[in-house]
Amino acid sequence: MDWIFVFAAAVTWVCAVVRGYSGFGMGLMIVPLLSLVLPPQDAVIIVLIFGVTVALRQLPGLWTHIDWRGLKLLMPTAILTTPIGTWLLGLASPTALRLGLSIAVLLVAILFLIGFRLPGSPRKSTIVATGALAGVMNGVAGLSGPPLVFLYLTRTDSLSVGRATLIAFFFVTDAAALAFAGVGGLIERDTTITALLLIPFLLAGVFLGERAFRGTSPERFRQVVLWLLVLTGVVGAIRALWPVINAA
Repeated sequence: MDWIFVFAAAVTWVCAVVRGYSGFGMGLMIVPLLSLVLPPQDAVIIVLIFGVTVALRQLPGLWTHIDWRGLKLLMPTAILTTPIGTWLLGLASPTALRLGLSIAVLLVAILFLIGFRLPGSPRKSTIVATGALAGVMNGVAGLSGPPLVFLYLTRTDSLSVGRATLIAFFFVTDAAALAFAGVGGLIERDTTITALLLIPFLLAGVFLGERAFRGTSPERFRQVVLWLLVLTGVVGAIRALWPVINAA
C-alpha cells in the first residue's frame, strides 16, 4: 500500500475523532497535514467532501438539538459579512491581519480556560454580532469557527445544542464551498477517488469521537474544545507567519 495513502488515512482517522467529539476542528487540523503529501487544493477539496459526509452522517440524530433561531440569524449574517473580511484583507497586510486574529483567538481561549463563562441563551443582537464576526474572520483568514465556538460551547446551558448547531452551520458552509468548487472546475476525478477511499477511516474516527462525547462531562468537554481553540490560534499564527519565515 502507498505510504502516502497510509499517512492520509491515519491523519483522517485522528482528525475525524476530534470532529466526532467536538463538532468542529477537523479542517483546521487536516488541511495542513494532508498538504504535506498532497497538493493544498486537493487537501481542501477532500476536507470539504469529508465535512459534508460527516454532517450527513451526524445531522439526522441531532436535528432536534439544533438552535434553529440562532442558525437563521448566523448564516445570512456570516455570508453577508465575509466580503468585508476579504475587503479588509486587500487593505492591510494579510500577515498582520491573520496574525492579529490568531492572537485574539488565543487570548479569548485562555480567558475561558481560566474560568470565564457566557451565561444562558444569547440574545438576538449577540447572535447577529457573532455571525458578523464569523463572516469577517472567514474573509480575512478562513477562521469562521472560533466566534461560533465562543458563542455556543462556552455557555452554561446545553452543550448538545451548541455542538449540533455548529455541525449544521459547517454543513451549509462546506456544501456551498464544495458546490462553488465544482462549478469552478476545481474538483478532479483522482481527488474525489482519494476522498472516497478515505471515507471508511473518516467514519470510523467520527464514530469513536461520538462515543467519547456521550461519555464525557460538560466541563471536560469544554476543556477539550478550548484547547482546540488554542490550537486554532497557534496554527493560524504559524500560517500567517509562514511566508515571512520562508522569505527569511
